[in-house]
Amino acid sequence: MKKIDRFQSLDDVRRERERLKGVRDTHQEALHEYWRLMHDHHFRRGLAGDAFGDMLRAWKPMRTIGRWFQSDSGAMGNILGVALGSRSRTFKGRLFAWAVSAIAPLLMKKYATPERMEHVATELKRSWDRIRERARQGA
Repeated sequence: MKKIDRFQSLDDVRRERERLKGVRDTHQEALHEYWRLMHDHHFRRGLAGDAFGDMLRAWKPMRTIGRWFQSDSGAMGNILGVALGSRSRTFKGRLFAWAVSAIAPLLMKKYATPERMEHVATELKRSWDRIRERARQGA
């Protein structure tokens, strides 16, 4: 195999060494910044919250529920109608369940935008965190 001389002089070696030290220092500073972020409580909490949200969105039952709220087919209205209709014992109760199942898809389509549903999910998560915190303090 043919020998290839990379450097022609000792000055070339020194320049390359200084360049590599600069690259090393840049990577070292980036790593220190990363660890400073990891030690920040608020950053870790946000990171965990994002991971938990991604996990919920990837979970198949949650995707199915999300589709019910976002679909135009009226699946949510049918579910509400069945849920309320199964609990109703009187004619008025069944009529109310039928009305809800007819109106709910229209209301969901008009008011349940993805941004609002995201806000509702965030608020539910915040409420759940508060309940857990109070349970820990009381226990």
